[in-house]
Amino acid sequence: MSVHAAGEIEVDVDRKTAFAFLQDPSRLASCIPGCSDLRETAPGGYSAVLTSRIAFMTIKFNVTIDILALDPPRAIEARIVGDALGLAGHVAATATVRLAEAGEHRTRISYTTDIALTGKLGGLGQPVFQAASAQMARQFGANLKKAIEAAPTEAPA
Repeated sequence: MSVHAAGEIEVDVDRKTAFAFLQDPSRLASCIPGCSDLRETAPGGYSAVLTSRIAFMTIKFNVTIDILALDPPRAIEARIVGDALGLAGHVAATATVRLAEAGEHRTRISYTTDIALTGKLGGLGQPVFQAASAQMARQFGANLKKAIEAAPTEAPA
């Protein structure tokens, strides 16, 4: 089963500052609903636990995250793969964040995620996962906007 989620926000900071925030794994992870235990495993590689409430269940995944492409200050693309804990299922996803100028000291951030679920998770039904993914994307956007606009305005050197 495959699910697509996307969103777009505008933030009141310049693109360089927004990109610097996104490039900081711990700050970015704090905006992802249900993301915990983020650890760097190699340059551009991380492990984390993702927890999500889907319909009547709470599902946890042990995942690895690999940065596939980094195009400062325009885009970041990552691959996320992992297994569900306590349930037969696997997740594989690609997440892309793109930044564009939206006026003086404003940045448009668009984000997309394509998620493939296999095993028992894939059998639960695409409509359930589509609704949950859309909600998570909206929450990520709201968290990201709040965090970026509250962060110091200077990009790190």
